[in-house]
This record gives sequence, structure tokens and C-alpha cells, in this order.
Amino acid sequence: MKKLALIALTLCALLPGAARGQNKAADAAAQQNARGATLLKDGKFEEAVAELQKAADAAPTSAVIQSNLAYAYDRQGRTEEAVAAYRKALELDPKNTIVRNNLANLYSKQGLYEDAAREYEDLVQRDPGNATAKANLEAMVKNKAVLQEKKEQTSSAVQGADSKPKDPQAAYNAARVYARLGDADQALTWLNKALDLGYDQFDYLSLDPSLVNLKKDPRFLKLLEERRPAR
Repeated sequence: MKKLALIALTLCALLPGAARGQNKAADAAAQQNARGATLLKDGKFEEAVAELQKAADAAPTSAVIQSNLAYAYDRQGRTEEAVAAYRKALELDPKNTIVRNNLANLYSKQGLYEDAAREYEDLVQRDPGNATAKANLEAMVKNKAVLQEKKEQTSSAVQGADSKPKDPQAAYNAARVYARLGDADQALTWLNKALDLGYDQFDYLSLDPSLVNLKKDPRFLKLLEERRPAR
């Protein structure tokens, strides 16, 4: 994230000199953009967004302001708005590799690996010597493969459970798959379903290595406590 901050603030510093003197609106936009840059440096993201929104309204054709606004949105946790602003910046300046890199990073954070890979592919085509873009593209390809494998595993487990709707073991197998893949919500849903259907190997729940990812989840501990059979 520090690298992104340096990129965004460098862009902020470039605009005032280019815009100043053209007209009053551009001058105002440059000043608002500069204030937004300072606020970003100070970690005042809400105030930075407000200034950069004003700058974007005053200078709607500035790719620099749009990219800075996108960065500020991202730091504020407003991912969808950040993506939209980065896209607009690329419409204004398609060759801007920094903006495209930041957009790809956002897609990656959202788990949208195909979209991220597409942006990194564009980066590599435009800048074949960009080692970072190449490395990121390779990571996206691997992430896509991992995601596809997870989908296949969960799909198979759910299909197995759906084909035997009254079989507690089938539901338990689905819970194990989700737990291994780190999806605690689905794992607990299927685990509760297995118990509702009569899964009777309760003591194994705390020993099953497939459920190890759940052992620190308070919901799992509560389940063990509340659903333990009376002796």
C-alpha cells in the first residue's frame, strides 16, 4: 500500500504546474487537487475525497485528478467508486500505466482475477519491460487457477450433498471441503445441517484435521458447546 501512496501523491504534485494559468476553473481545480494531496498525506481520507471531488467537477477531463480521487476512494474503503474513477481516468488517458496498475490491484483485492489479469496483460503489451506487471500477471493466472479449483471442489461437494439430502455424512463432507478452503460461513452452515440430519460422530469434530481452520472461530466453539449430546 505504501507504493500506491507514493504513486498517487506524485500525481497530485504534477497537476498544479500544468493547470495553473490556463483559466480560473483550472486554477481552482489545481488548488483543490493540491489540498487533496496534503489531506491524503495526513491520512484525512474523507476530507481528501471532498476536495478531490470538487477538483474533478471543476476539471472533468483531468485524468490525474480522477486517478487521485480513485486512490482516495480506495483508502476510504469505497472500492466500487474507486474502480469507477480509475476507469474514467483510463478513458481520459489510456496509456497511463500507473492508473491501470492501481485498477488491476483493486480488481485483485476484490477477487476479480480475470479483470485484473486483463489489465495486467494490457500493461505488459504497452510496456514489455515492466517486470512488476509481468510478475503480477503471473500471480493473477495462478489465482485464477486456484479459484477455479476451489469452485470445482465446492461444486462437487454440494452436488454430492444435494443428491443425498437426508445423508448426514454427505452434508458433513461438504462442511469439510468448505472448511479446508477457508470458507467458515459455508462450513458452519453445512456442519449444522449435518448435525440436524443426525451426524453422530460429534467427538470427531474437534479432532478432524479438515476442520482445523474453524478451531479459532468462536461460532465453532459455540456450536461444540451448544450441540454436544447429553451424556
